[in-house]
Amino acid sequence: MAVGILRMELHLMSPHSLKEKRAILNPLKNYLRKKKNVSVAEIDYHDVWQSAVLEVAMAGNDRAKLKTSMDSIQQSIEKRFPVEVSSESSEIV
Repeated sequence: MAVGILRMELHLMSPHSLKEKRAILNPLKNYLRKKKNVSVAEIDYHDVWQSAVLEVAMAGNDRAKLKTSMDSIQQSIEKRFPVEVSSESSEIV
């Protein structure tokens, strides 16, 4: 069994308050949990309006499939939500 860990630093385009930031991040995290079947947590920049760091974890038997899934996560959230992935790192353990 392998575990994939994806860390993404996000720049949020539109929020002007923490309330508006949560209005973007909560649906984004729910989307990842339900549609991509992963665990996700916001791990940094809790008090910064236009930045967030998310860490995503997934488990599977096939390392190549995990890598493909992690790559598709970044693309899908940039298409669906007003965010830009400013940096990312991934690791398969």
